[in-house]
Amino acid sequence: MNTINISLPENLYKEAKKIVKDKGYSSISELVRDGLRKVIYPQLTENGFTPEFEEMVLEAAKEPVDESKVWETSEDIDKYYAKLHKKLEKIRHAKDN
Repeated sequence: MNTINISLPENLYKEAKKIVKDKGYSSISELVRDGLRKVIYPQLTENGFTPEFEEMVLEAAKEPVDESKVWETSEDIDKYYAKLHKKLEKIRHAKDN
C-alpha cells in the first residue's frame, strides 16, 4: 500500500470528519479511498459489483432456502452448485434478451 499526504481547507476537513462519523467509515483515509473508487470505477455499484452481477446475487438471494437438504458427499455439493450455476445462467440469459 502506498501513502500520500493531502492538504485540505479547514472546512473540508471538518466535513470529512463529520461524514466519517455519520456514515461509519473507519477513517478519513477510507472515505478518500471510497471516493476515489467511485471516480475511477463509476460503473460499480455501492457494494463494489458490476450492476449485472449484483442483480444476479439479489435474484439468487430471493430463492427460498430449503434446509431439509443434507449434503453427505462432495458429489452432493457439486450437484447442488451445478444446479445453482444453471439457474444463474438462465437469469443472465433472460437479462441479455
